[in-house]
Amino acid sequence: MFNKKNPIIHRYLSNGMEVYLHPSDFAPVVSIQILVKTGSLDEEDQEKKEGGMAHVLEHMLFKGTKKYPLTGQIASTVEFEGGDINAYTTFDHTNYHLTAPSTFALKGSELLLDVVQNSTLDKEELTRELEVIIEEIKRYRDNPNAVVSHNLFALFYEGTRMANPVIGFEEVVQNFKRDDIYHFYKKWYIPNNMIFIASGDFNSQEMLEHLTKLSEDFLPQTLPLRERPALSVKKEKYEPKALIERGSWQEIRVQLATQAPALEDHDMPIWDVFASILGEIDTSRLNRILRDEMQIVTSIDCSCYTPKYPCGMLGIGFFGMAHNSLHALKIIVQEIRRLSEVPPTREELTRVLNTLKAQRIYSRESMDGISRCAGLSLQTSQKMEFENLYMQSVSKVTPEQIRATAQKVMTQLEQGNFHISVTLANEALPEITEKDFINAVLHSANMIHPNKEPLELSLRQSNKPNYLKEDWLAFYQKKSSETNPDVKQIKIALPFGKVLKINYRLSKRLPVTSGMLLLQGGMMSEPSDKNGTSGLMASMLTRGTQRQNYRKFIEELEDNASSISAFASRDLFGMRFDSISENSLRTAQMLLDCLFRPEFSYSEWTRTHKETIEVIIAQKDSPNAVLAKISHPLLFPSHRYSFSGIGTEQSLSNIVKEDIHKNWSDLFNAQEFVFSIAGDFDLRSFVNLIETEFKTFFDSFYEKKEHPKQSTPPFPTEHDELVGFHELQREQAHITVSFRSYPISDPRRTALEIGATILAGQGGRLFLDLRDKKSLAYAVSASQSPNVLAGVFTAYIATAAHKSREAIEGLKSHIEQLAQELPTLDEVKRAQQTVLGSQSIESQHHSYQASQLAMSDVYGLEFDNFLRFTERVNAVTPEMVSSVLKSLLSENPPVITIVGPKETWIPNKNDPVLKWNL
Repeated sequence: MFNKKNPIIHRYLSNGMEVYLHPSDFAPVVSIQILVKTGSLDEEDQEKKEGGMAHVLEHMLFKGTKKYPLTGQIASTVEFEGGDINAYTTFDHTNYHLTAPSTFALKGSELLLDVVQNSTLDKEELTRELEVIIEEIKRYRDNPNAVVSHNLFALFYEGTRMANPVIGFEEVVQNFKRDDIYHFYKKWYIPNNMIFIASGDFNSQEMLEHLTKLSEDFLPQTLPLRERPALSVKKEKYEPKALIERGSWQEIRVQLATQAPALEDHDMPIWDVFASILGEIDTSRLNRILRDEMQIVTSIDCSCYTPKYPCGMLGIGFFGMAHNSLHALKIIVQEIRRLSEVPPTREELTRVLNTLKAQRIYSRESMDGISRCAGLSLQTSQKMEFENLYMQSVSKVTPEQIRATAQKVMTQLEQGNFHISVTLANEALPEITEKDFINAVLHSANMIHPNKEPLELSLRQSNKPNYLKEDWLAFYQKKSSETNPDVKQIKIALPFGKVLKINYRLSKRLPVTSGMLLLQGGMMSEPSDKNGTSGLMASMLTRGTQRQNYRKFIEELEDNASSISAFASRDLFGMRFDSISENSLRTAQMLLDCLFRPEFSYSEWTRTHKETIEVIIAQKDSPNAVLAKISHPLLFPSHRYSFSGIGTEQSLSNIVKEDIHKNWSDLFNAQEFVFSIAGDFDLRSFVNLIETEFKTFFDSFYEKKEHPKQSTPPFPTEHDELVGFHELQREQAHITVSFRSYPISDPRRTALEIGATILAGQGGRLFLDLRDKKSLAYAVSASQSPNVLAGVFTAYIATAAHKSREAIEGLKSHIEQLAQELPTLDEVKRAQQTVLGSQSIESQHHSYQASQLAMSDVYGLEFDNFLRFTERVNAVTPEMVSSVLKSLLSENPPVITIVGPKETWIPNKNDPVLKWNL
């Protein structure tokens, strides 16, 4: 809403910098971005040859200015205030962004402006940072999803600079010189080539005056001419191209692309809707046919990539088992043809439009979201009118326009105007060639298929539940938080001595509601030979109910722009929903249907079981997933905490559908059930619905059972296996140094979190030493994760295999040093502000609020325990950090896990690295 005293401001400063200021006071947070309208496309051939300079510059600008000369000082300054600073580079722009508590608004804008105009670009720092970027490139090449996407761009945009990766190539990047980087910096980083965007809790006029003063010496220059060689869109003859890249991967990944409009073309919104109907949402045609009905892909997606230059790309990507890939391509083309012959139903179109409208609402849930939306719009010729014009165009899309778009796509495919990128396991389909993939599309595109009318569905909305008496709230046991009276609880007694708690927080800022149902369960309830049962059960709950089969269920959710999910962790079972407010009560009713009336159909069981096994296979391509799989048994020997999150291929082979039903039935052995709600909703209707559903179930269907007591996992000892290694032929080794820590109920875990944060972050010890000083890695971090019975403290690094020993010793020595020597007051203050700032930023989202409202109760703490987090964090002292670490290190040895190539160094049983040096 427009505020005359604190208005939205959009104007240009005298130096040509565009400024957009959007004040909003719904959270004490500010989001600041400086968008430099320069990316890898602006790198001249003599400057770069193969790309990567714009990305290198993005890294270097955080390395120091005259005002912040020390390495890590910029990030530390932001983290000290509880904020986060980062950047990313694209083909046509580079974005420097900062999110922090609103008290840092003016100082944050000053810092970002200093970064983009006064970087020192120190020569020695550049040498070290280039090594870090080489590690980032290796990480990129190790990821099959990144490889398949890069190869597609290389084919599709051949002849333009968009064919090269923004990150660049190792052999080119390692030879960049400081003078070349500096030349690029001063050429493009000028105020009349920048957009300053800020949203949050600040005074817009004060911010404008501040920016005007800061920019007095930031002088404009003549903007260089941009080279934009056009991509030939219209040709007499097209030659489709395909590229297969093999590697030590599991499932096949395939991406098919053909031409689409650019960002500001008038028919771009129509193509977006077409892509959504075809394959962007759960009920879209390709998901329903290929994933759900035929089960020949694990996942599939369709979307439009719409840059400003030189033309857009309609991309369809899927992954699954290799032997199904050619058949899947044929079905994709057949479904596009079907849309070109018979337009989509009005229900399909309405569902997509509702989804797009809901996305627009959710994008305004945080200050970052507001800034991101503004950044996109300001890069277009329509400026801040772009989003409104886009939504107006989307709302006017007709079924006939979708059919006409499908006809254009079919014509392009028939003409051979497409490209295909594939990543494939070394040993899979040894005889297959690029020509086979091209022919699969061409043959299917040029075949004639009979028309088949799509199935039309409509669902009646359920009647609203009856309301209680006018003085309804007086009948409940209720309380408000002393810390924040907006946080409240209603407590309801259930049969068999069980308790239902409804924790809630009302907010009318946005028409959005989020909710969470939480209770104790998860992997701790699984038989030892049937690991994965709880995860399968959670997946099955949202696969249809006794009132709606899966297809009707998911269609109604998307019609209502809502989502429902279920999950099982080590200790907990939970369900979540997010909805626009007008549909929130119906969405909650559907969630409770899933909980109390699951269908558990055999067809959905077969499909879910198969999909889960495919996910387990795909996880073998993820070093982080493999690290978790091999570290848990070492950290939790002979205990259920050692189980895999979704099971293993072997354990899933032991599970039958009856096991899922038993696991679901066992859920209700819990003594307490917590349903949390945050956002804009009618409390009376929600309480009536939730209470009625729970009491009906326990009155009519529940049979009392014994609830087994859970045992605390034993600590590993020096005599246990302490090293886990999994060979994975990649360019990097992924390493963790871990040890057991406290359960969530132990108050000492707060000091441990501060200790992890002292090590982590861009201003943390690991980043400053192992990344900035020693150039061992691009990614390095530390974290602690508490659970009900025990937690884990983990330090992580990804590095070249020949650097693995130095990396392991570096992680271990920093943990030891923090236990032996007190951190400085400044380090503790930075960590405290980082943790609190992160919580403040996350708290903007209703889904985060709902999870916090539920978690405290289920973990056995007070329902508003999360509101005292600031008090607990600020009470931590340097002595507490060192003491808690020293105590833990004395109790259990370091556990080291490594995933990487066979030449990676692995410590033997007697290596000193397997004992803490205290």
